[in-house]
Order: sequence, then C-alpha cells, then structure tokens
Amino acid sequence: MRQWSSKSKAEYDTLHPDLQWLLDTVLQEVADISILQGHRGEAEQNAAYNSGNSKLRWPDGKHNKVPSIAVDFQPYPVPERREKLWAALAYVAGRAIEIGKRRGLNIRWGGDWDQDGDLTDQNFDDLYHLELK
Repeated sequence: MRQWSSKSKAEYDTLHPDLQWLLDTVLQEVADISILQGHRGEAEQNAAYNSGNSKLRWPDGKHNKVPSIAVDFQPYPVPERREKLWAALAYVAGRAIEIGKRRGLNIRWGGDWDQDGDLTDQNFDDLYHLELK
C-alpha cells in the first residue's frame, strides 16, 4: 500500500476533503505521486504569478482557498525525459478526472482548462495542476 511522504502529507493536510479523497484514491489505484502544493499564501501566489507559473494574483487562485480546492502533483519517481513526464502527468490527470466522476466531482486539469478534450487549444498549460470546479 502506497503512503504519502511527510512533505506530501503536509500539503495534503491543506486540501479540501474531496481532493484528499481523490488523491488517496489516485495514490492507491493509479500511480505513486507526490503532492507539490496545496494551499498557497499571498506571497507564494503572487510569486507564482510574477514568475508566469500562475495567471492569477492573490486571492483569486483556487490554491488560495482554505481549504485549498487546487493541488499540484507529480509522478514519483519523476521521469527524467520530458515526454515521459508529460505522458505521466496526462495519464494521472485523466484517471483522476474519471475517478472524480465516480463521486460526482467535476475535476479540471491544467492541460485542458476548457474541458473540451482538445489539448492543443490551450494558451497556458499547467500539467501539474488539478482543481475542483
């Protein structure tokens, strides 16, 4: 049985219970993953915005809610080749979306913001990002 690392668990504890359930299920049914970030405070959110890693300033991001309704994750171990990493992120996100549907959750992935299934029409990709919509 897979378990959260202490760093992942600290971020997990900042998440909305529905995201906790989702990520627990993904961890057991899909793949070993790490939680990179749940809640973001004002300084972290504005730094993400200033670096181009977010399109939203504080307090408008879903990471800024308490509890957080957004999470950034990555596969563990992290694939070294970019195309393997992207494939793993897409695979986990797709499975997470389907698992969320089993519980009536609308999960949005940062690789398909408009949720139309066309991964080529994005002007901002955040492949590590899942959120409750």
